[in-house]
Amino acid sequence: MKFVLFITLVIAAWQTEWIWIIGSAVGLGITLIPNMFHKDVNISLPWSLEFLIASVIGLNMIGVLFDAYYTIPWFGEITQLFTSIFVAFLSFAIIYILDKLWDGLKMNKYAMAFVVVVTTMAAGVVFEFIKYFNIFGKPSFTVEAVLVSLLETMIGGTIIALIGVSWIKRGKFDAITNEMGKDMDEKIIHRNQNRK
Repeated sequence: MKFVLFITLVIAAWQTEWIWIIGSAVGLGITLIPNMFHKDVNISLPWSLEFLIASVIGLNMIGVLFDAYYTIPWFGEITQLFTSIFVAFLSFAIIYILDKLWDGLKMNKYAMAFVVVVTTMAAGVVFEFIKYFNIFGKPSFTVEAVLVSLLETMIGGTIIALIGVSWIKRGKFDAITNEMGKDMDEKIIHRNQNRK
């Protein structure tokens, strides 16, 4: 992920795309904060989440900085689907970890799946506003294009919801989120409780 952000920063500087320069620099800064201050605050992300983050950043970088949205057929739709899958996976991981660690949230797997689809669709609406201002993504100038983007967002959320429910049934989701949940529990939740 750091490598993709660094490459994005270099290419954005070469193309003088200031929004991407600032975004890449901020992203790199956030990933380096734990190393600069306290290593014990570092939370390890599952490799699948790191891969999705790097894929979404890379696809959007290629789309905006190299005009792939306009030169490669279906590139915008593929990027939209990957972005939706990333948001859905992140939502599912956070909800699942909170369900396991926090007494204030108890949900069954089907309720989690429903919340993931709704959250992903809500994020899709926000993305449409961001795309309209040409920050990333291919802007949707017609109602039909907006509806297709939202449909892709729903499909991405539904795919992850179905996969997530299947993984929970087989115990596979524990293996993916265990390390991240353990880090959050030890380094954020318990640390804050001890300070009180």
